[in-house]
Amino acid sequence: MVARESSFNPNSKNPKSTARGLFQFLDGTRKSYGGNSVNWNDPAQQALAGVQYIKDRYGTPEKALAFWDKNKWY
Repeated sequence: MVARESSFNPNSKNPKSTARGLFQFLDGTRKSYGGNSVNWNDPAQQALAGVQYIKDRYGTPEKALAFWDKNKWY
């Protein structure tokens, strides 16, 4: 997922949206997964939030990847 979303670049930014970071979280998603209590410049903290998001939304990484394969986003 991270390879597809950001090529493992924790500073990656989408010029067409507010998506950024390893998991390309949108502003609203960042607020729901730690907001200002997360150091979004820290790849480890980005990863913890991203794993929690995948667990909450899809249940497993495999299900998230299957969704991405079908829709080209997750």
